[in-house]
Amino acid sequence: MSDANRPLTDFWESLPEELKAKLRLGFTGKQHLLDIAGGCLRSGVSALQPIAADALLNAFAENPLSGEMAAELMSHDAIRGIMPEPPTAAMDALAANWQCPANTSYLERLLQQRNMGKLKHFIEQSAAKEPGNLFWREQAVTFGLIDNDIEWVASMLDFTPPEGMAPLIANVHVRLDFLRGKCSDAARLAHDLGDTFGPVYPGMTAGLCMLNDSDPASANLLLLQSLAKAPWNTSLLLRVHDLLTGRDNDRRPINGSVAILLYSWNKAIELDATLRSLYESELSGASLFVLDNGSTDTTPKMLESWQGRFTNLLGEDRFQIISLPVNVGAPAARNWLMHHPPVGSHDFICYLDDDVELPADWLLKLGAAIRHYPDAGVWGCKVLDDANTALIQSADSHLQVSPDAPPLDLTATDPNPFRLSNLHVQTMDSGLFDHLRPCASVTGCCHIFRTEGLMESGDFAIHLSPTQYDDMEHDLRLCKESLFPVYQGHLGIRHKKRTGMASHTSMQEEGNALGNKYKMQTMHTHEELLEAAQKEQKVLDDDLLTKIKVVEQVLAG
Repeated sequence: MSDANRPLTDFWESLPEELKAKLRLGFTGKQHLLDIAGGCLRSGVSALQPIAADALLNAFAENPLSGEMAAELMSHDAIRGIMPEPPTAAMDALAANWQCPANTSYLERLLQQRNMGKLKHFIEQSAAKEPGNLFWREQAVTFGLIDNDIEWVASMLDFTPPEGMAPLIANVHVRLDFLRGKCSDAARLAHDLGDTFGPVYPGMTAGLCMLNDSDPASANLLLLQSLAKAPWNTSLLLRVHDLLTGRDNDRRPINGSVAILLYSWNKAIELDATLRSLYESELSGASLFVLDNGSTDTTPKMLESWQGRFTNLLGEDRFQIISLPVNVGAPAARNWLMHHPPVGSHDFICYLDDDVELPADWLLKLGAAIRHYPDAGVWGCKVLDDANTALIQSADSHLQVSPDAPPLDLTATDPNPFRLSNLHVQTMDSGLFDHLRPCASVTGCCHIFRTEGLMESGDFAIHLSPTQYDDMEHDLRLCKESLFPVYQGHLGIRHKKRTGMASHTSMQEEGNALGNKYKMQTMHTHEELLEAAQKEQKVLDDDLLTKIKVVEQVLAG
C-alpha cells in the first residue's frame, strides 16, 4: 500500500506514546475519556485538541444528564475554547438546571442499603418536589437503568424539560429504545440528535444500533464514516475491523478435545440452569466434569438427574460427577479438576462458573478466538449481568502499572499497587466492547486453556480463597511469560452473581476480597508487573496497527 493510502497508520504513528497508551485501552467510559482529554490539553499541542474535544463530547454523550460534569467542564476556558457552540450551550443549560441538594444523607443511606424500590420511590418524590432540577432526573436514569426498570426511567423523563434540554432527553431515549430491542427506533433517534454531541457520536451510535437490527450494510457505512472523522477512536476501530473481516460472526470448532469443568457448593438451582444451558448448546463432542464441592443441599440429587441425559448426548464416560465431603474452596476445586486424570487427556480445559447462561454457539466462538490468536495463554469472553445485560461485569481488561510506584510497603492496604483497566464499568454496553484482541486478564466465569499450557503455568493459588483473584493472579503469571490472554468480545455470557451497585455484598465478603487483593499484590514484584504491562502495550500496539492496515485497505478501495 502506498503512503498516500495510509492515513490511519500515519495518524496513529504521529501520536505521542503517553496518549497512545491511553487510546490503546479504548475510547469509551467517562473517567477514561476525561483522562484522555486532560492529557491532550495539558500537552499544549494544538494538533491534539480535536482528540480532546471528541473525548469530552463522548463523555457528555454517555452521561447526558451529568450536570456536575457539565459545570466542571464549562468552568475551564481552555475547554470552552475547543468545544463547538451547540454542546457548549447544552452543557451550560444543563449546569444551570442541575442542583445537588444541600442534604443528601438519606439518598446516600438508601444507596448503601441498595434497596432499589425505596430508592426509586424517594427519587420520584424528590423529582415531584423539584420538577425543574435535573439532578433527580439523572438519578432516575442512573439507578433505574441499573435496576433494569426501563419503563420507570421513561416515565421519569415524561416531563417538559427546560429550554435547550430536549436533545439530552432524546439521547437517553436512544439508550432506552436500544435496551428495549427497538434498535431501528434507537438508530433513527440517534441520527436525529443534531450537533449537541458533536459530529461523530450520532452516526456512530446509529451504526451500532443498526448492527443489532440486522442491517450490517447501513451500519458498516455509518461506522466507517464515523471512524474517518475520529481516527483516534480505538474502540470504534476495533469494532469496524471485526465487522469488515467477519470476525464478529466467526464460529470455529476447536481443533482438539475439550474438557469442560464446573465446581459448585450449595447452588443446586443455579447449577441446574447452567447445565441446562450447556445441554442446549453445541458441545462438539466435549467432555463434562462437575465437582460437587461438599454441597449439603439438593445438588447431589440434581446432578444424578443429568447423568443419563449427558451420557446420551456426549457418550459413555463423557459426563463425570466428582463428589467431595467438604468444601475445599474455589482455587482448590479448580486444581482438583485440572489434575483429575481423565481431564488431563484432553487438549483443552475450559472452566465455567456454576451460575452462567451460555449462548448455543459459545464453544464455537471460543474456537474462533483460538483460531485467530493460537498462541494466547488463555481465552475468555465478555461477562454480562444476567438481570441486566446492559451492565458489563468483565471485558477487555489491561494491566496498569505506574513506573513511579513507591517501594513495596507491607503496612499499606495496597502494598504493591497495580490495577486492571475498567472502562466497562464506566459506561453501559453499547457494542463498543464487541471485539477480539489480546488483553491482560479474562474472567474465570468462562475461560479456556490449552491443557499443556495450564499444567506448565501451575496450580491456582489456594491462599486466594474465597474470591475471584485466583484467576486474575494466574493470568498475571501468563502475562509475565508473554502468554497474554485473549478477550473474545463477540461472546457474551450472562452471570447470575451481581457485581457493583447491583450487588448485595456482605462485609465478610468485602473483607475477604480486600485481604486476598493484598496477598495477590505481594506475589509479584513491581518490576515484574511493570515489564509485563510494557510488553502488553507492545502487543496491543502491534495488534492495532495490523487492524488499522486492514481498515485502510477498505477505505482506499
